[in-house]
Amino acid sequence: MIINEISKGIPHIEDLPLPEFIKIVNSLHEYELTEKLDGAQILFGIDENGFYTSRESKGGVRIYNESEYDVRFPTTYMRAAHKLLEQVLPQMLSAGLRQGDQVEAEVLFDVLPNVVPYSEDRNYLIFLRTTEGTINIDHLKQKLDGRSLLVDLVEPYTLDGRNINLREQTRQWSINRVPQVSVNVAKVQKLLAKDMAALVSYLKEYSGINQLSNAIIESLPLNKRPAWCDPSDWKLTKRLIQYQKEKIKSVTRPILEQIKIKLVEHIVSPQQSFFGPTIQDGGWIEGVVLRHPQTRKMVKIVDKTRFGTIRESAWQKRNMLTENAKSTEGNLSFVGNLRVGLATSLGHPNLGTIQAKSYLRKIGEDRQSRLDNLSEGINFKSVQEYWFGLLETAQTKFDRELDKYAKETDSTQTGLGNLLQQAVKTRTLETFATVSQSILQMQNATISAKKTADLVEALVGKQLKDIE
Repeated sequence: MIINEISKGIPHIEDLPLPEFIKIVNSLHEYELTEKLDGAQILFGIDENGFYTSRESKGGVRIYNESEYDVRFPTTYMRAAHKLLEQVLPQMLSAGLRQGDQVEAEVLFDVLPNVVPYSEDRNYLIFLRTTEGTINIDHLKQKLDGRSLLVDLVEPYTLDGRNINLREQTRQWSINRVPQVSVNVAKVQKLLAKDMAALVSYLKEYSGINQLSNAIIESLPLNKRPAWCDPSDWKLTKRLIQYQKEKIKSVTRPILEQIKIKLVEHIVSPQQSFFGPTIQDGGWIEGVVLRHPQTRKMVKIVDKTRFGTIRESAWQKRNMLTENAKSTEGNLSFVGNLRVGLATSLGHPNLGTIQAKSYLRKIGEDRQSRLDNLSEGINFKSVQEYWFGLLETAQTKFDRELDKYAKETDSTQTGLGNLLQQAVKTRTLETFATVSQSILQMQNATISAKKTADLVEALVGKQLKDIE
């Protein structure tokens, strides 16, 4: 499986090495341009245990039956996609899907999978690429493109941001190809000609070092002495190269930024999603993916400014509630602050952060030894009482935050548009409800705990399981 490639994703065009950037911009006409979708990833395939879906490139495991997924808000799209793909498994088998094959797909679930709005009444699954095996992705697309199906699923929902209930939903799904984007590439290249000429011309100029051009100096690594440099001169020459590299960057970066602005303005901004509302109704796309049909090299042009601004607004409250603590200090989220507080009372603050797994690996060889080491020297009753107080304080603070959010969303407009605003509110209330249930579960675990190891299990049971 191409785990590193999938995890890393498609590079932004402005982040490419300069020679590659220039080559791609000058050969835009050779690339297929498709809409960059703002959904959620899922992998599916067949192994020795049968058909599965997974998020293993993000640290998940393979799931062979929809019922194996926990019923939670983040897994709803995965469960639905699993059932959808099982419905069309016979057609995929006839298209050549075999044991050892794996495919990456994008799921557009509900009106707002992330930031870009999509259809209100239909969900989509879009095949992206083969990540394992030899299945021809085009055969799957040809077999299933445009298929429309119904999927029944028991889904969690919340109306108040506090209680989570279940209901059976029947949703309409379509299986589609990645939509191609229509662009007058010749016009775009003409608009970029002056900037591209200035960039190329500057890179051809003499750098002032050993008769080399700026282009060659810009590409030289600093951790390896070039053959033309005498070892005794390398220390000084390295400083000169480093200085010139910074100078080259100060000249080329503004040109790159100007080219990127024009690429966004003339390729991305005029587009509306094939799966969402029109531009007039607030529709837009995150960006465009360029794919070379021969080399299969892919790069993306993303409207980072627009996407980043809207994402920050849409996710602000959710991040304030649940963002994982990177360390024990700084401005922590509600959940991050609570978990660090609970972990600190055990004498191991890092258990409340994203460093928990690595910390656990160092503290013992197996689950039992880790629990024993973490429990050693701890006054169980004292810590248990402290947890009761901390969780009670967290509950009070949570109630206050939820009431405040309810008043804010009832009386103000966010500027995101009615459709997006309501979708953001729904997702945020789901986050509130998840946090509410987490507090309740932690309170119950604290009540039922009989020893320190039980408290450790309550805090990092999942992480302990993950590293077994």
